[in-house]
Amino acid sequence: MSNSSVQEVRDRIIQLAREIEEFSRTNVPPKSFFTEFLKRVVGAVGARAGVVWLRSDANRLEQFCEVGLANTTFSENPNALTINHKLLTEVMSNGQACTYHPGETQTELPTGDMLVLAALQRNKEVVGVVEIFQRSDTPPQARPGFLQFVEQMTGYACRYLDNQHRAQTESSNAVGTVAAEFEQFILQLHKTLDFKEVATTAANDGRLLVGCDRMSVAVLDGKKTVIRAISGQETVNQRANLVRRMTTLADRVIATNETMEYTGKVDHLAPKVEDALADFIQESGSRMVTVIPVFQPDPLIEKQDDSARPKERKRKAVGGIILEQVAESQPKPGVLDKANLISDHVGSAIFNAKTHHRLFLMPLWRAIGKALQFLEGRNALKAGLAVAAIVLVILGLVFVPSPWGYRVEGEGRMLPVAEKDVFAPWDGEVTEIRIESGQRVQKNDVLLIMRNKDLEQQRQAAYGELQSKVALQRTIFQHLSEQRLEADKRTELEGQYKQTAEEAKALIQQIAIFDERLESLNVKSPIDGVVTTFQIEQLLLNRPVRRGEVLLEIKDDNGKWQLELEVEEKRMGHFFDAQQAALDALSDADRSDPEKVAAAMRLPLEFRLATDAEDTFSGTVQSVDYRIQTSEETGSIMLVYASFDIDELPRKPRIGSEVRAKINCGNASLGYVFFGDVVEFVQKYFWL
Repeated sequence: MSNSSVQEVRDRIIQLAREIEEFSRTNVPPKSFFTEFLKRVVGAVGARAGVVWLRSDANRLEQFCEVGLANTTFSENPNALTINHKLLTEVMSNGQACTYHPGETQTELPTGDMLVLAALQRNKEVVGVVEIFQRSDTPPQARPGFLQFVEQMTGYACRYLDNQHRAQTESSNAVGTVAAEFEQFILQLHKTLDFKEVATTAANDGRLLVGCDRMSVAVLDGKKTVIRAISGQETVNQRANLVRRMTTLADRVIATNETMEYTGKVDHLAPKVEDALADFIQESGSRMVTVIPVFQPDPLIEKQDDSARPKERKRKAVGGIILEQVAESQPKPGVLDKANLISDHVGSAIFNAKTHHRLFLMPLWRAIGKALQFLEGRNALKAGLAVAAIVLVILGLVFVPSPWGYRVEGEGRMLPVAEKDVFAPWDGEVTEIRIESGQRVQKNDVLLIMRNKDLEQQRQAAYGELQSKVALQRTIFQHLSEQRLEADKRTELEGQYKQTAEEAKALIQQIAIFDERLESLNVKSPIDGVVTTFQIEQLLLNRPVRRGEVLLEIKDDNGKWQLELEVEEKRMGHFFDAQQAALDALSDADRSDPEKVAAAMRLPLEFRLATDAEDTFSGTVQSVDYRIQTSEETGSIMLVYASFDIDELPRKPRIGSEVRAKINCGNASLGYVFFGDVVEFVQKYFWL
C-alpha cells in the first residue's frame, strides 16, 4: 500500500472518531446513537460486525443493537450465545477491554473471528459491552491499535450514557420544580392587565421557564406587528436593526398562523419567511430560532345560530413569541414543549390586556373606581370630614384678608444718592493716575493726567503762526514810521497792519482754547466722594480713551443713600394698582396738593441686607424708572428707587450692598398671597 493510501485511511479513521465524539454530545435516543456508533466503529477498523450488549432491568445482558452480525457465523453456531455470554460476563466483572484471536487462545469463541471487547460504563458502573467481530487474518502488530481505538470509542459511548442518565435524573427531579415555576409564571402573567407588564413578564419569566437563551414577545397592533418586550432588556428600541429584522420575521410568520422552527435548515420554509429569517440570523447570530404565533382565547359560550350550520372557527392571532438559542442549533430538551405549553396563556393574557386598554377613558374610570373603593365603610365619613375641611380652608383663603398684605418682591443694591461719572474730556492717552480704588477725594482734585499729542501739535502750530504775525506787524509798523511814504502806499500798509492785528488776535484766542483743552486733560473730581472704580491702573493706565468715555465713578457715601431695586415687570401691575388705590383714597382737596399726591404715591417697603439677614428695616418708594430694562437673570424689569433712614442700620453700609425688599401693595386675601403666582401663571398661559 502506498504512503498516500495509508494517509487517506488514517484521515478516514480520524474523521470517524471525531464524528463519534461529536455524536456522543447529542441528545438522540440510545437506539439511534448506538446504531450510528457501531457503523462508524466497524467502518473505521474494517471489522465484519459489531454488537452492543446492555444489561436489562432483569439484570441480564441482552443484545441492544447490532451491525453486520449476519456476515459472521454467529447464528450458525447453536452454542454461540452461551459461549459469548461467558466472554461478556468476564468483561462485565473486571471492566477491562480485551481481544481474543482464534488459534491463539484456549478460550472457546462463538465464531472464527477475532473478538474485541470493551466494557460500557455509566457513572462508573458497568452496564454493557461493545463487541467487535474482526477478521481473523488481522496482522498481530495491528491488534493493539484496534483494541486501543475500540476502547477509546467506547469511552465516548460511556460519556453519552452518563449524559443521558444525568438528563433523566435532572428531568425527573425537575418535574416538581417545573410545575411550581409554571404555576408561578401563570400567576405573574395573569396578575395584571397592564399591557407592558404582561409583555415583560412573558419575555423574562417565560425565558427562565422555557430554558432558551432569549425570548421576545411580538404583538399585533391592528395589522402592524410590534416587538413589545425582549428578555433582559427594560425597553425595546424599535429603530435597532435587530428589532426591525425581528419584527419583519415575526410579522411574516404570524401571518401564516403556523409555528416556524429553524435548526440549521431552511428548505421547508416559504420564500418570504426564509428571506426574513436569513436577515434576522445574520444580525442576531442565533443558531436556533422558533416563532410561535399566539392566539386570542376561544369564547366560553358559543353563539348559537339555528339558521346556519356551525362553521369551523379560525383562530385569530394576537402576536407571537420568538425563542432563540445562540450556542446550539438543536433545541434543548423540553424547550419547544414548554414554549407550546405557555403560548396559549401568553396569547390569552395579551388579548385580555389589549381588551382592557381599549375601554374608553380607562385611566379615568380606574381612578374613579379607586376613589369609590376608598369611600366604602367608615372611609366615607372620613372623606366627608376631609372634604368639609378642604372647603373651609378654601373659603378662608378666598375671604380672609392677609395680615401682611400683598407684597411685591425686588432685589437690588444700596447706593449713595449723589454719584457722578468721570468722562474723558478729549481723545487721548492716560499717562498718570493719582488716585486708588476706594480713595476718598475732594471736589476738583486731579484724578488722572491725560495727553493728547494732536492738541499739543495744534497749539504749537498756532503759537508759531502767532509769532509770525507779530513779526509782520513790527515790520509794517516800521514802514509806516517813514516820513516820505506815499499816501497810497501808506493806506495799503495800514490795511495790512489792521488785518495782521486781527489775525494775531484770533490766534491768541485759539491758543487760549488749546490751553483750556490741555488743562482739561488733567481730569478732576466733580464731587466729594469715594472712587468706586476697581483696578484703575489695569483699566486705564497707558490706554487710549475716546471723548465721552466713562473713566471713573465717584460716589458720595457721606450724603443720602437709596435703594435701587429690580422688580419684575409682571409684578409692577400690583405696584401701580396700589398707587392708584392710594390716589383714589385722597379727597378732592388733597388731590390738588402736589405734595400730598406725591406722599400717597410713596408706598412703604421692608428690606433686609445680605450681611444682616436677621434684621428687617423699613423704607419708602420715592420714584420709578418707567423705562423697561432687561436683566439676564429675571428678564424684563423696572427700576424702583426707595429712601431709608441710614441711622437705623447697625453699621455704615458699603456701596453696592445687596438687599432684598418687599413693597407693600395693599390688602389681598390669604389665597391670593399664597397662590397668586399660580393664578397669574394660569391666566398667562391658559388664557382663552
